Amino acid sequence: MSTPVEKWLPSMPVTAGRLQYMLERRSEAITVASYGARGDGVSDAAPGIQLALNAARDAGGGWVIVPAGTWLLSTLPLRIYSNTRLTLLPGAELRRNQSETMLLNGDASQNFGGYNGQSNILIEGGLWNMRGTTAGLTGSAMCISIGHASDITIRDLEVRDLPGFHAVEMNSTKRGTVQNCRFRGYIDPGGRDFSEAVQIDLAKSSGVFGGFGPYDHTPSEDILIQGCYFGASGTAGTTAWPRGIGSHSATITKFHRRIRVIGNTFESVLQYGVSAYNWEDVTVTGNTFSSCGSGVRIRSVIVTDTEDTKDPAGNQTGASQSIKNFAVAGNTFRFGGGYDEPIVALGETTGQILNLSITGNAIDTSASGQNGIRTERVERFNITGNTISNIDGTAISMENCVHGNVTGNEVYTPGSHGITAVTCNHTSMTANEIKYAGGNGILVQDGSDIHVRNNYVKAPGRSANATYYGIRLSTNASSISLSGNKTRPNGSGNEAINGCAITNTCSLVHRYGNDWRGSTWTSGAAFADTGSASPSTSATDLT
Repeated sequence: MSTPVEKWLPSMPVTAGRLQYMLERRSEAITVASYGARGDGVSDAAPGIQLALNAARDAGGGWVIVPAGTWLLSTLPLRIYSNTRLTLLPGAELRRNQSETMLLNGDASQNFGGYNGQSNILIEGGLWNMRGTTAGLTGSAMCISIGHASDITIRDLEVRDLPGFHAVEMNSTKRGTVQNCRFRGYIDPGGRDFSEAVQIDLAKSSGVFGGFGPYDHTPSEDILIQGCYFGASGTAGTTAWPRGIGSHSATITKFHRRIRVIGNTFESVLQYGVSAYNWEDVTVTGNTFSSCGSGVRIRSVIVTDTEDTKDPAGNQTGASQSIKNFAVAGNTFRFGGGYDEPIVALGETTGQILNLSITGNAIDTSASGQNGIRTERVERFNITGNTISNIDGTAISMENCVHGNVTGNEVYTPGSHGITAVTCNHTSMTANEIKYAGGNGILVQDGSDIHVRNNYVKAPGRSANATYYGIRLSTNASSISLSGNKTRPNGSGNEAINGCAITNTCSLVHRYGNDWRGSTWTSGAAFADTGSASPSTSATDLT
């Protein structure tokens, strides 16, 4: 063989060297037709395809090619082994014809722990038709199931009309990539309204991963999902996927780490586009969520789930665990449904979410009272530079959070409040613009060491006259700094009571340099302090 040269990619010129290299590699390939498989859509092609996969295994690796045609699979699952490239050429369809998983990396009897199973596998191309509405094929099944593996790439294929389980499962996998794939059509056979198209999971039990053991709780790491589409197929009796990418099982002391979700499209997904359950070191960037029940959920282990709160030895801990390091940036959310918020981060008392950045997202429209961004039991967080409009609930909602920074967000016409901080400590709300809120512009309840600075609130209280405020401090809020804020009424229709109001349960309020002016506040006064303890209006230093 000649010395390998740079491979040809679409749009690249085909030089003599590149053509020679492609021809040499093609001559080394294993074509499934050479092993008796027929793409006629009638005969069982699975035995011949498996023989080709076995030939690659026996040779220490190889390139298995499935030409154009309809390859009926009546003997499943197919099993793929290390160092194999499985390519479906344009026009190739794998058509499931047995109520089973289509493809597994390895044998049921194998016992490779950690990431030491069948690895270095590339699966690409074609239509993988699960036919989940077909009689005899409606029971829950998997399409591509990977476990105890490393260096797995799945790309440029479509999984259609899957019943119950997952299109791709990356279980106990290190360095896995799912790229430029289409996941279209899902059928819930009953009790599976939470399934993910791409599941990231750990080797917890046979109920979690049925392909093979050992069940050593190996998590998944270094996973990239990029450029994929998640939605409906249009086949009668199917829906879009319940969830696009996510996890729904966990083990205490184990985490899925270094997960990147980049540039995907989620359309009409019923629940979450991305559900980052017990993940760490996560990047979710440049994705589009359209008409989904919810967008991105970040969730620590649910403390009421008695399976997920066990440790690897099976001992019940009764507790969650903290997860950390998340960036949700540059995504767009349009026409959010009523399942949950477009962006939601939920921790537990025994398992907080640490180090969260939500920046530069565009969120437009939510239903059923859902907020735009909601954080609960989050510590060390940054919500900056987001544009949030037409939200049915509160644009940015924080509860039981600490060490937060909410800066430079543009909020327009939320149905409820602009920004709320309930029992939050050491949190700043700075330089936000909030216009035409149905409720309060900014609401602070309880909590301490809060900074509300240089915000602009225009026309708060639009949903009910004489009910809300521009900025409202209440319910034992303490050690609050208010400076450089500006509030203005609308000038007609429903108006807020005051530009700013502070209840007598608040204490240690320091305010200066604010502008509450306006002649149409319904109380007739721009500012109301009903007796907060120890207020200060001095612009000098406080000691």
